[in-house]
Amino acid sequence: LAATARVQFLWFWAAYAGGALANLFGPAFLPLKRHGREFGLAFAAALLVHLGLVGWLCYIGAAPGRGVFIFFGTAAALAFLLAAFSFGELHTLLGPRGWRWLRFVGMNFILYAFFTDFVHNPLHGGTRHLVEYLPFAAMTLLAPLLRLAAWAARLRSINQQA
Repeated sequence: LAATARVQFLWFWAAYAGGALANLFGPAFLPLKRHGREFGLAFAAALLVHLGLVGWLCYIGAAPGRGVFIFFGTAAALAFLLAAFSFGELHTLLGPRGWRWLRFVGMNFILYAFFTDFVHNPLHGGTRHLVEYLPFAAMTLLAPLLRLAAWAARLRSINQQA
């Protein structure tokens, strides 16, 4: 379960931060920006595997608590909603503003869900647990900072052109 969470997070992180990396650090990161949708879909596919394992836990009588299902279920629902609207021109049904809003809210809620998972009780498993999750927790903090920096750089560029 932990391994599938980490793998899917890497796909998600590439989708979340790839465009910002390309905008801030140039052409070396353009493949991340160009393939953001594909990274997002890979995340959704990995999430299916993860949810299959959660289903197995439920089947064997080791189901997580209701709050876990509500919180992380919301994140999963947003992930699949984003994936569904990314096919074809389906996102046009939402209009540009609605699609931007869904992407912003969905991606940030999913990132927050990962963050809460990675920092939940960090000393519970001792030093090993801390070392295993610290890089992922740091990445959840770095991702929105990269996006904010890219946004600020775009604003600065627009203001310099005006």
